[in-house]
Amino acid sequence: MSRLNRFLNGKGFYVALGICMIAIGVSAWSALDKVSTPPSSITSDSTAQTVEDTSSKEAEANKEQSDIPDDRVSSSTSSEEILDKVSSKEAEILEPPTAKYFIFPVVGEVIKKFSATELQYSVTFNDMRLHSGIDIKADEGTAVKSAGDGKVTEIINDPQLGFLVRIDHGNGMEAVYAGLNKSVAVEENEIVKSGTNLGPLGTVNNECLDAPHLHLEFYKNGEPVDPLEYLEK
Repeated sequence: MSRLNRFLNGKGFYVALGICMIAIGVSAWSALDKVSTPPSSITSDSTAQTVEDTSSKEAEANKEQSDIPDDRVSSSTSSEEILDKVSSKEAEILEPPTAKYFIFPVVGEVIKKFSATELQYSVTFNDMRLHSGIDIKADEGTAVKSAGDGKVTEIINDPQLGFLVRIDHGNGMEAVYAGLNKSVAVEENEIVKSGTNLGPLGTVNNECLDAPHLHLEFYKNGEPVDPLEYLEK
């Protein structure tokens, strides 16, 4: 023991110094090992994990979306069907209705009848001539009504007949309401019903010396016919 004590007393400083050097070397090596580890590998590993997690979530989301039924095609088809129905309905509205019966456009006496072959005397022209319609006596300003359902096809100021309204009553029947004044109450292409107001009565230019009246003409498939054969009594 005395020798050991003498050795430690003589060499103790160097032993302690050696231990310190070893400890410092171990610590330095450990630190150097940590520093030498490429940070990119750590980042790459975490990035790869993040990408993998994101891809997994996107895949799950896509799977969930793929499980949802796609009704866009059926919705488109449904919209087209609705448009077709609307177009069909509009076509029905715009198509001229067919008159089921005819009423007198004004209430009054028939002062001149239809004549396709027999000549009749004209007070205004003081001669004999054919008469393509009937004249119904009424005061100026009297409301002229549509004789039946139909569609207004023409409104003009005729040099001979004055302001007139032509109506397609369907089934090949047309009517001309002549002798209105300029305040016509309907428009071209308008759908009218039996009894619709066409406007107030004015004068018929080529029958201006006759009593105020409505000049009414009926045409069946383009040929003049006697309105009295169709008007309800």
